[in-house]
Amino acid sequence: MKIILAREKELARTDPLTGIHNRRYLYEFAEHQFEVAGRYQQPLAVMMFDIDHFKKINDRFGHAVGDEMLKQVTQITRAELRTADAIGRYGGEEFIVLLPMTNAAQAYSVAERIRASAADLRLPTEKGDASITLSIGIVQMRHAPQSESVEVAFRRADEAMYAAKQAGRNRIEIIAS
Repeated sequence: MKIILAREKELARTDPLTGIHNRRYLYEFAEHQFEVAGRYQQPLAVMMFDIDHFKKINDRFGHAVGDEMLKQVTQITRAELRTADAIGRYGGEEFIVLLPMTNAAQAYSVAERIRASAADLRLPTEKGDASITLSIGIVQMRHAPQSESVEVAFRRADEAMYAAKQAGRNRIEIIAS
């Protein structure tokens, strides 16, 4: 019975397509990370990214290729993260990465490796190679005058990601505190 409950708990936390955290668990995990970072005045970077023009991938190559692209981007991202970091699927083709003990400048280096690897990705299909780019937004948790909420930090990361899109896509933008 304990094994079944543990499996059910894990399934409730996991995005079935990519195998990473789902949105609900990502919020729970983020709440804990924000609490720790606030208590000890440690840096915590939040990165939000999505696949540029993802609908075009699905329309041109089909949803199976789109799904594979999501899996590949997940693998690329996980390869750049430490065990203390967390990635979760925020929605559709949007992802959030939490980087404890990391400031925005340090997160930029991680984001650039992810962005460059994703831009190099090619999935061969009958219709030619499918390729993508990422737009990435980064913020650092605010500590003063009081720690910000997870929702506010995620919203700011989303704003940074949209700034990257508006600046031409396939790029990274940091919104300073």
